[in-house]
Amino acid sequence: MAVREALLNSLIHRDYAFHAATLIRIYPDHMEFVTLGGLPTGLELADIKLGISVCRNPHLANIFYRLQLIEAYGTGIKKIMDSYFGKSKQPSIICSNNAFKIVLPNTNAGQILKEDSVYYSVAPYSVAPSPALPSAKEQILQVLSKQKEITRKEVQELLEVSQSTAGRILKTMVDRGQIIKLGGSLTTRYRAVQ
Repeated sequence: MAVREALLNSLIHRDYAFHAATLIRIYPDHMEFVTLGGLPTGLELADIKLGISVCRNPHLANIFYRLQLIEAYGTGIKKIMDSYFGKSKQPSIICSNNAFKIVLPNTNAGQILKEDSVYYSVAPYSVAPSPALPSAKEQILQVLSKQKEITRKEVQELLEVSQSTAGRILKTMVDRGQIIKLGGSLTTRYRAVQ
């Protein structure tokens, strides 16, 4: 909930006159959302924490409201604070004239978690290496080692990517001589090079 609200706030309340990116930093023990544009003129941090909101981008906020991504103006910070109610670690908000930063602590960092009688340590400053996942091209070649041909649509579903991305990957593989293209437009299929 807190991450969702911080992300929505950073999109809706940023000052788009600045051409730099909104920063989202993820660390083992916390996340940071840094949004360009400080507090609107006349507001203080205490006002924001009370739920007072002056919307910098009302048209954008209206779109998010109609998409049912926000319920009402001025509820985001309250929801963030409420999601940490009773926790030892609390979010912090830092403001300057041109930036707004929300720091969300990871309340699980440094704890021992129990799951089905197995204990896991959640270390605050270490990240376990993730197992190497097969690349998109390796996944396609694995499928082609089991079946004779593959279509662009099957690649799209296999990799969970858009039609254009699947097409680009297949074109690259054809250009590199890893697969060959068979058929035309509606009947295009791809086969591994023997």
